[in-house]
Amino acid sequence: MYYVTVRQSPMYKQMSLEDFLFNTTASTATINANTANTRTYAVQSISGKFLKTVDVDVLVTKLAWFNSITKELHSKDRQDLYHSFCIPKKSGGLRQIDEPNEELMSALRMLKDIFENDFGALYHTSAFAYVRDRCTIDAVKKHQDNESKWFGKYDLSNFFGSTTKEFVMHQLEMIFPFCEVLKREDGRRELETAIDLAFLNGGLPQGTPLSPTLTNIIMIPVDYKLYNTLRNYNNQTFVYTRYADDFIISSRYSFSFKEIENLIKSTLEEFGAGFSINSKKTRYGSSAGSNWNLGVMLNKDNEITIGHKKKKQFQAMVASYIMDSKNGKSWDINDVQRLEGLRNYYHSVEPERIDEIIEHANEKFGVNFRKLIADNLKVA
Repeated sequence: MYYVTVRQSPMYKQMSLEDFLFNTTASTATINANTANTRTYAVQSISGKFLKTVDVDVLVTKLAWFNSITKELHSKDRQDLYHSFCIPKKSGGLRQIDEPNEELMSALRMLKDIFENDFGALYHTSAFAYVRDRCTIDAVKKHQDNESKWFGKYDLSNFFGSTTKEFVMHQLEMIFPFCEVLKREDGRRELETAIDLAFLNGGLPQGTPLSPTLTNIIMIPVDYKLYNTLRNYNNQTFVYTRYADDFIISSRYSFSFKEIENLIKSTLEEFGAGFSINSKKTRYGSSAGSNWNLGVMLNKDNEITIGHKKKKQFQAMVASYIMDSKNGKSWDINDVQRLEGLRNYYHSVEPERIDEIIEHANEKFGVNFRKLIADNLKVA
């Protein structure tokens, strides 16, 4: 089986007779303008239509060129090319980040560019992490659009670290156009050599620009299988989204979350993945409870919210920042950037409520909060 993924064109409202007769603008109304959506086809063989879209000779030559200019990096001790450190996880514990040095970082960015632009590599439409014009909110909106009431949340264990070079190559043999390159002896040699730079201690390190891109590519067959299986599973419609190693599966009706967990596990085993579901982190519940997904809540009224607590904290931060500014006490630029980052993010979730908080602060203190922030950032 081969998997071909293409961008999905915007969908437009079909012109009705009334639109035609009265020349209304409704005929051009967009139903879905999100060009971040993709469509994946599972086929027994690659058709001539798709083969014409790529020049395998050019792809192999590009990989050979990349390998020639990065030859010295292969001869160096891989660990010496990284700066490793740990950051705290929200759920507790520490997450190791392996940051490449400048030379390796540049090379991995170049290979990422080759995969995305020369190969035209994409992702399954259910993938939302590390994708331009997509974010956590977009993932949750898929479940909101379905008016889902019951949610299963599943986490992969050591997703990046358990993604081996062998598994990546195995997956790429099924994914167009990588599969065409791998059908050639020189193509396999050059692709294996190039991809080898992406690995550290047998897995994909967190902290490189290529690791997220590679995982989205190699997960296409898994995402395809789960997405299509769950569209009508046990006479029930499910919504499936994946944000890196976080799976959210929802339905309007209650379901056996353990049965769905076993489906995910068996699918991963089918493709030979080295990672699986961490059952200890599996969560199941309804929107009637504390239904947090990817940092936001989809509540019982089918509204996406940042939650009452975060809004109160943000309101206090805005007031504190304004009062300090009026009293001539400057905030550290990192704190100002963090406040502005929170404003942008919260506004993307609940624009009306965040605007209300800021307007209330402006009226109370007689200032223009946005101008204060802009002036601070401009000076910095």
